[in-house]
Formats: sequence, C-alpha cells, structure tokens
Amino acid sequence: MEADVIGLDSVGVAIQVIDHRDYTRHLLFDWGGELIGHVHERFSESSQTDPEPSRILKRVQFRARNEAHRQTNAGLLLPVFDWQVIEDTIAILESFDIQQIMEQFGDFYDAIQSPPVDDLAFTALFLSLNDKRDAIVNRSDPLSFYFEDETLLHTHFRYEEEPDAYLTIPPFERPIACDKGFRDILVHHLKCRIRDLHYMQGLQPPSEYQVKGLGINKQKIVPYNDQAL
Repeated sequence: MEADVIGLDSVGVAIQVIDHRDYTRHLLFDWGGELIGHVHERFSESSQTDPEPSRILKRVQFRARNEAHRQTNAGLLLPVFDWQVIEDTIAILESFDIQQIMEQFGDFYDAIQSPPVDDLAFTALFLSLNDKRDAIVNRSDPLSFYFEDETLLHTHFRYEEEPDAYLTIPPFERPIACDKGFRDILVHHLKCRIRDLHYMQGLQPPSEYQVKGLGINKQKIVPYNDQAL
C-alpha cells in the first residue's frame, strides 16, 4: 500500500493511503493517536463480496499510522509496534558476548527452560531502551503464558514503564544453552515480529525478514501473499 502525509494542522495529521485495489483512502488522526475520520472511495459491487473487509480496514489504518509516525512527531505508534525500534533492539542483542547474554537474559532463559506453570504457551519479557536506543536499561521479570481449561492466562508481574520491545518465546524444541545460540533465537523472534508488522500494513517485508516462526502472537497475521487482492 502506498501512503503519504497530505496535511498537518492543529487538529491532527491527514494521511492518504492507496490500498491494494487502488482505492484512495483519507484518514485523520489527532496528535495523540486517536482516529478521527476515515473516508474512502465507494466500493464497487464486486468489492462488497470481499471476504475480509475488516482486516483490510485494519491494514489501511495501521499503514497510515506507520507513515504518519515516520513523517511527523504525532504520537501514533507505540514503540513495540515500530519495526525500527525492533531493529535497534536486534543490533543491541547481536553486540552481546556470552557474559552479557547471561547477565541480561539468564532469568528469562531459566523461565523458559523450567517454567513455573504447566501447559506453557510461551514466555515473555519486556525491555526498555535508552534514548539513543543502543542499550537495554531495564527489563521485566519473565512472564509465563499458559493454558488452563483452554483459556490463556499468565503469571503475575509488574512493569511500570511503557516497554520499547518485548520477546515472546515458545518452549524449546531441543536443548539450548544460554549462549549465542539462545541470543540467535531471540534475534530470530524479533525478525518474525518485523515480518508481521509489515504484513499488518499490507506490505511485503524485506527479504531478511521473510522468515518462519512465532512473531506477534495476539492476533492472526495473514502473510502478504495470502492477503485478498
């Protein structure tokens, strides 16, 4: 989808999006990120049979948020949904030696290896970066998500900050040491998140992010080639 900022005023920011069917849409967000209006060309009769109109609508809106976030200082996108912040997090992880990996992620590794719950789905960790986004300055306690009577629950945790990034790692399929191999699993997961953030905008991710694995787990992500055309 093509997107561009077409207007700025005291009310907010206006974005034009040309979607996958070449329909032009105009969206208006206030400076705090609230969607004020979404105007689009009238759908043709054939388009009304689209099997996933709500998904298309969400992709258009998320594409608009991303483009406005890139071009303005409007607060339209949380850091955890900003793939450039995730890229900076990857760079930090790739710079770590084994000692730093153990210091930063030893507790997280232990929680994945020996979870405090049964029927573990995945283990999460929230991260905060410094202003330059070149160092991790804080992290949450590991958070275990598990199933109980087919309901997804999680262990108790407190994290006062708005995280810049987070990790969600499923149970290990094979023995893994807390070394650069574990670091590579974390990096691969973050690449999967970047992949999904592109899919959520109706975009094909760059080749280095066209990878398989768990990315954003809270919603069903439709790969670019499977999205309605």
